[in-house]
Amino acid sequence: MRMTPAVKVILIINVVFYALTYWITPMVSLGGHTDWFLNFNALHPVGYSGFAIYQYITYMFMHGGWWHLFFNMWSLMIFGNAVEQQVGTKRFVWYYLLCGVGAALVNQLCTVMGLIVPSQLVGASGAIYGVMAAAAYYFPNAKLFIIPIPFPIKLKYLVGFYTLVEMYMGITSIDGVAHFAHLGGILVGVIVLLWWKMQERNRSTKSMDDYWTTSASYKSSTSHYDKDESLWEKLKKFFVGKRQPKMRVTNVRESGYEDHAYNERKRRESEEIDRILDKIRKNGYQNLTDAEKATLFNASKRMKGEE
Repeated sequence: MRMTPAVKVILIINVVFYALTYWITPMVSLGGHTDWFLNFNALHPVGYSGFAIYQYITYMFMHGGWWHLFFNMWSLMIFGNAVEQQVGTKRFVWYYLLCGVGAALVNQLCTVMGLIVPSQLVGASGAIYGVMAAAAYYFPNAKLFIIPIPFPIKLKYLVGFYTLVEMYMGITSIDGVAHFAHLGGILVGVIVLLWWKMQERNRSTKSMDDYWTTSASYKSSTSHYDKDESLWEKLKKFFVGKRQPKMRVTNVRESGYEDHAYNERKRRESEEIDRILDKIRKNGYQNLTDAEKATLFNASKRMKGEE
C-alpha cells in the first residue's frame, strides 16, 4: 500500500512513541518510575496531578499496547491515504490534529459531567474516527470488506454503524475504552467538513458575483459608443450600409507576407484576450493590470470598428 506523506509521518511518529514508551524509556528509571514517558505524554484529567496543556497533542501518539497501535495505524492507512489525496497534505494534517484535540475535549467534558470515570487518555482513535468520517463524506459509496461479514459494505453505512455502536457503548459500557472520545472525533470532523463546505460555497458565490459584475462592467464600457451615436449616423448606417474596406493591389510576395504577419498578429491577440478573460473568470476584473485592462478596451474598440 503506497502511503501519502502525512500518513507516513504520522505512522512513524506513533511507532517511535510506542518504542519509547515500552522498549526504551523503561530502561531509564527517573525517580524510581519506569513509566515516566507514558505519564509525561498521556492526557491527564483537568484538575488532576500531571495535567499539562501539551498533552492534548501528545496523547494521540501514545498507545496502550501493540494491538491498540496496530488497529489504529491500519485504519489510518486504509482511510487516511484516500482523504489526504482528496484534501491535500497540509489540510489533512490540520484536520487530523483538530479531530484528535476535539476528541480529547469531548472526553474530558464527559468526565466533568460524571458520564465516565476520570482516567488517563491515550491513543489516536479519536483522530482516526474523524478521518473515517471524512472518508465517508468524500467517498460515501466506496465498498469495504469487514471480517467476518461476507459481503462488502458501503463506507457511509459502515461509519454510521460504528457511530451508533460507540454511542451505545459509551452510555452502557464501562470497559475502559474512550467511546466518547471516538464520538468526539467524529463530531469535530463533521463540523470541520461542514465549515470547509461553507467556505467553498462562499468562494463559489463570490466568484460568480465577480463574474457577473465584471461582465456587466465590460458590457457597459464597450457599449457607450452606441449610446453616443447620433440619430443621423444610425439612419445613415441603416440606409447606406456598412462601409466597405478599401482594396489595395499588391504583388504575390508582398500579399503573402502581409497575410502571414496579419494572421500571426491576430493569433497572438486572440491568445492574449483568452488569457485575460480566463484571469477575470478565476480572479475577477479588479485583479487585472492596467495593461491588461487597456488590451481589453482596445480589443472592444477594434471589434466595434469591424462591425
